[in-house]
Amino acid sequence: MDFPVVDVHCHFFNAADVPVEGFVRYVMLGEQEPEFVSARNGPAYLKLLNAFIVFLVVLLSGAAPSAKEEILILNRATDRPTRAEIERRKRRQLQEAVLKLDQLVRGGRSTQEFTTLRFAVPPNYEGLLAEFSASTGLARRGASMTEGEADTIATVLLNRGELQRYIAFAMLMLDYRETLAREYIRIFASNRYVSLVTPSILDFEKWLPGEVSQQSDQIDVMDAVQAHIARSTGIHMHSFVGFDPRREVQEPGTSLALVKRAILEHGFVGVKLYPPMGFQASDNKGPIETALRRLYDWCKDADVPIMAHAENSIGAGCGYGKKANPVFWRRLLSTNDYDNMRINLAHFGGFDEVMRPGEVASSQSSCEEDKFSGPSWESIIGKTIDSDKRSNLFADLSYFSELVSPEVTETYRKEIRRQLGKWIRQYDRNAAHLMFGTDWSMMALETNYNNYIPRISEQLTLADVGPDQQQNIFWKNAARYLGLARRGQSRDRLAAYCRNCGLDSAWLSAFDTA
Repeated sequence: MDFPVVDVHCHFFNAADVPVEGFVRYVMLGEQEPEFVSARNGPAYLKLLNAFIVFLVVLLSGAAPSAKEEILILNRATDRPTRAEIERRKRRQLQEAVLKLDQLVRGGRSTQEFTTLRFAVPPNYEGLLAEFSASTGLARRGASMTEGEADTIATVLLNRGELQRYIAFAMLMLDYRETLAREYIRIFASNRYVSLVTPSILDFEKWLPGEVSQQSDQIDVMDAVQAHIARSTGIHMHSFVGFDPRREVQEPGTSLALVKRAILEHGFVGVKLYPPMGFQASDNKGPIETALRRLYDWCKDADVPIMAHAENSIGAGCGYGKKANPVFWRRLLSTNDYDNMRINLAHFGGFDEVMRPGEVASSQSSCEEDKFSGPSWESIIGKTIDSDKRSNLFADLSYFSELVSPEVTETYRKEIRRQLGKWIRQYDRNAAHLMFGTDWSMMALETNYNNYIPRISEQLTLADVGPDQQQNIFWKNAARYLGLARRGQSRDRLAAYCRNCGLDSAWLSAFDTA
């Protein structure tokens, strides 16, 4: 590619930054359905799935470096562990999780010691351990598992089997944020495709069970990571900060104050919202709506873009996935109070309501309200852009596994391409409102994400998306959305941040032609 790709949607958080129990259940396993050899569906499958949830919670809990720990390392206030030391620590954590699974099988430990989660179907720990041990040759014994046996199972989990992708992802979540950023660069940007990355940090603490690094510390550590990556690689990184209206209601002024600090002082470029946690973009009752309107008013006045999860997924409760419906953004914009506010509705392109009507959005949900129904969310976004003339509304193509996953049939992929091409012709002929994103590290849950950028480009070409339209998708639209295509508050803030960090701000001029 001969143009500068902008990735508007990715993540470099680790397990210390998210409530582990909720993250495992609703995010990590919310859509990706693990496969077990001994059971494919029904109660037997659910028992294995629940045991695997507990195992992953044990694996991820209390082992990832906190934001404060990493800040000390990045600021050289404490020694940085060697790569070998980090890998040994992660390997030991996996071994310990296997040993604790053995203890759960033998009745020496209880589920409640490791998680507050409750299960309608009891976890089958013995069945899960049998799955883990199947290809190791280890026989079931009366005595407790030895460390050597746990290490043998750990080797199998890391290198083969149906569950390898989840274990690999969990091990990634045990690492340093800077390491995740550098792994991203190795995969997506080593060939200089990517010039700007805008990773998001999350704020799920008030909605999901589990302890996390303080949001203020997460801001500080990403500030440090941004500067380190820019200095050492030349790839620029400016993050999105999470805003939680529930935190703002429970602790008035705190969440908005953190947003302002991140944007005004730490080189962050925008705000991330997760409606599936339990709120809507508009039409909420009482103080949640007030908190959101305070955020919107400030973002409008300060020229700050907002990104929102806009897919029926990762709902923290029955029907919560549908709280991300773009119809609530359409209603907000219909007030004409926020015409100049730039909004990105993330995870565009699955056309789930058309492709999967009546299916349940989450693999773990039996809730009727979670089923895909009604008009496609893509059509709602299209009508808002085209019919309502909302020039500042965008959507990103992040985690577009439907186009690149080897697990998707070519027939299904072809229909997704047809739907996408039809949408562009009907609502956005110049593709002036779609943007590229990877959603890495979440994309690491897929079996094959190498060469993701050229593969997406290839699929867009097959969908009759031309070269000029692809330039819009891969960088020009992002430049407009982020406020970098012209002089203004957003671009001026990033230029000032670069100067304060001793970084050259001339790179921003690359967006002048967007």
